[in-house]
Amino acid sequence: MRFFLDENFPRPAITFLESAGHSASHALHCFPPGSEDTRLFAYAQEQKAIFVTTDKDFYHTIPLAFERHSGAIVITLRRPNRADLLRRLADALALLGERDLHDTVWLVTEARIRSRSVQ
Repeated sequence: MRFFLDENFPRPAITFLESAGHSASHALHCFPPGSEDTRLFAYAQEQKAIFVTTDKDFYHTIPLAFERHSGAIVITLRRPNRADLLRRLADALALLGERDLHDTVWLVTEARIRSRSVQ
């Protein structure tokens, strides 16, 4: 799978994803800090990449604004830190396995993982 990490996601996730056999890039390698979310998500779609972010708004807006997309994983924790974000990303990937993530947004919290698709 191919992943594109939002600027707020820790860059060490690239190493983790690549060691798991995926490809990954980070927003700060392609865009200046503070770039608009819509621009970053559009880029992820051009790259056919799953968008990974900590911005919970994406969980609600992507299914409403995009009928088709490559998928997204939104990790929201009460007290986010690098280690916990990477741990929950690993948990999500273990649960999702090789599942096709197209047109689905996954919300990952401390306690659960749930999905939302285009209605």
